[in-house]
Amino acid sequence: MAGEGGAKLLARRWLVPEEKIRTWVSHYRLHGVDALRPKRSAYSTEFKLQVLSHQDREQLSSRQVAVYDIRNPNQVVVWRRNLDVGGVEALGSMKQGNPSMKPRRRCPVPSSTVNADPEPALPSRAIQS
Repeated sequence: MAGEGGAKLLARRWLVPEEKIRTWVSHYRLHGVDALRPKRSAYSTEFKLQVLSHQDREQLSSRQVAVYDIRNPNQVVVWRRNLDVGGVEALGSMKQGNPSMKPRRRCPVPSSTVNADPEPALPSRAIQS
């Protein structure tokens, strides 16, 4: 933005995809320095519908509707899929935020597999007379 090279030159210098630099510049121009800071937001159903309606009406890509300050254009793709599959209810029913990092046990250990006898059984030997 200061005129010290285009997106292509900066991409090569910093080993960042050129499209990423263009996205950062676009976000900065639209929303200022706050657009470059991490953002954790829960979008309302109404907001999601507004974005998707605008996208349909103007025939825009998910990246183009980023004017709504949506940091991850792929989120719009997820909203579209949810709307198509589950209707408007699917836009509001999704849990917002990051998934829990707490590990979940997939299947509980069945109690029948626990050996009550702490010592393993020894094979019996045939007694010869």
